[in-house]
Amino acid sequence: MGLLEEEVSLMNRGVVDEKRRKLRGGSGVQGRQPYVHATEKGKTPRYKSRITPFHAGPIQQETGDEREMIDAHIHIFPTYRSKKAVEWIKRYIPEINVSETLTEEEIIETLASHGISHFFNYVYPLKPEESRSLNRFNYELSKKANNAICFGSVHPGNADRVEIVKEALLEFGLVGIKFHPFVQRFKVLDERMEEIYNLLEKLNRPVIFHTGFERFYKMRLAPEEIETIARRHPGLVIVVVHMFYPRIDRAFELVKKYENIYLDATNIFSCYEEPPSGENLFEATFVPEKNAYRIYFHHSVEELENYSHRVMFGSDYPVAMNNLDKIYACMRDSDISATAKENIMEKTAKGFVNRFKPGFFQPDGTS
Repeated sequence: MGLLEEEVSLMNRGVVDEKRRKLRGGSGVQGRQPYVHATEKGKTPRYKSRITPFHAGPIQQETGDEREMIDAHIHIFPTYRSKKAVEWIKRYIPEINVSETLTEEEIIETLASHGISHFFNYVYPLKPEESRSLNRFNYELSKKANNAICFGSVHPGNADRVEIVKEALLEFGLVGIKFHPFVQRFKVLDERMEEIYNLLEKLNRPVIFHTGFERFYKMRLAPEEIETIARRHPGLVIVVVHMFYPRIDRAFELVKKYENIYLDATNIFSCYEEPPSGENLFEATFVPEKNAYRIYFHHSVEELENYSHRVMFGSDYPVAMNNLDKIYACMRDSDISATAKENIMEKTAKGFVNRFKPGFFQPDGTS
């Protein structure tokens, strides 16, 4: 889910629930081992939860729908962030087949080999001093890879946050601004954010929010908070990433009320499974016939069909919740209409980008 080593430190600082205290020592407890960050020698060990996905069978290399698609949620970071991100996700889901030394070139090649025509790349700063450099990184990536649809970000703690957003959008040509409130440790209704929302609305650029998986993050972003922003800024385009998982119904309530709200189904169509002995930190639903906790689209398929023109699909690669082959197969083989599938896999993302970058997708396939 785009977490980094520093992010885990932020989330776990001083937060150890009673259940975890009882399990210290790890004796006889599957998957729990003390963990100390290499740069934190001498500090009290923290305890990680290692979750092994349930395997229903081998990953299918061939799927029923091999059309190209747009992956609307990728995380290519600078090396210093990328390595830690992959190390982190493999601690929680060790079966993920991703190298810690994966380069941006290898990520792009991997996406292409899986039939991905274009991808959204998201960055976000953990500290104010990262904001400008990460935006420049994404700008440079957009120049090297013409199928990269790159977004900027900013830290609420930046005193010059408005100028940073202007630079990202107007000078670097990035599409919109992505926030991860849980990791960046702020509330979306923080008064510091209003000037950013005002600017984005004025410039007709979107804001993208991470939502959902609150048990894991130990933080909350209520749907009512997003709705407040939508009411205050009726011209602002908002993307609800992860659909408030597991409260998918609330995401569709907003889509039905506000025409400028889009949904990002990243991790919903991942076919992530976990054995019943797991901790279920990701709030998956227990499926008796699978004898496993499973993350899936557990809301009305009719509403998914009706609003598929406002739903995009992403993988979260290289910090995804499953191996990439299985994630793409999960989406391509989903039991929905061909029209809805085409929207979610490609057309919604194209229409979304064209709202802000008309002509980005050229008919000759050059971008």
